[in-house]
Parts: sequence; structure tokens; C-alpha cells
Amino acid sequence: MPLTMLPVGKKAVVNTCRAKGKTKKFLEGLGIIPGTPISVLSEIKGNLIICIKGTRIAIDRGIAQQLTVEFQS
Repeated sequence: MPLTMLPVGKKAVVNTCRAKGKTKKFLEGLGIIPGTPISVLSEIKGNLIICIKGTRIAIDRGIAQQLTVEFQS
């Protein structure tokens, strides 16, 4: 499911990144790669505050839509 569908407070694992070029490199630089645990801390006007590797990051809805996640078991 897209990251935008992950409920606030739930944990998941990054499954795939459909972003291209510079955006994909930027996300990889932030540590947003397949297999990495991720959670949504809050949503403000569609944009997300996420937690990845203990760091809070703000990403826009368009970028979040390109990240697919699956619930962590």
C-alpha cells in the first residue's frame, strides 16, 4: 500500500520506491530504502511527518505516494 495510506502511529516496512532520478537518490540518502522500518508521526494538509531510523522527516504527499509499505509483523 502507499505510505499515504499508513495510519498515524502504525509501523511498517518500506517495500518499494517508485520514484525516479534525483528524487530516488534523495530518498536513499535519507535512508528510505526497501526493508527499512518506517512510521507516520503526523499528517498536516496531506504532507507527512515520518520517523525513519530514529529521525523525523517531513515529506510531501506526492513523494509519499511513490513509496509502498507493508505492515510490520
